[in-house]
Amino acid sequence: MERMDDDSTNSKLDALWLEYRNAFPDPEPSANFMPNLWQKIEARRVETTSVFRRLAQACVMATVAATLIIVVLIPRIQREPVYTATYVDILDAAHPMDAAQLLDSGDVQ
Repeated sequence: MERMDDDSTNSKLDALWLEYRNAFPDPEPSANFMPNLWQKIEARRVETTSVFRRLAQACVMATVAATLIIVVLIPRIQREPVYTATYVDILDAAHPMDAAQLLDSGDVQ
């Protein structure tokens, strides 16, 4: 019984191999077989890496643009503050009389 199963499995496998050989015949051997094969491999590799290369170039350009904005525009935007005096200096300039003068003049209520 076991021998019959092996024979039927082998015949099915042989039929499968025959069908495979008919579907995919051997390429014609020539001196250019390997160079042509490598050209096909390289062409596929270039197609897939070109997408990543373009993405990397876009990221680099965005980084360069952001760096230029940071280096050139931000210092121009950040100018010296409008007010160079403190709040106390402004109050002192607005009211030149000090507390002792106010008490002497009698204007304090």
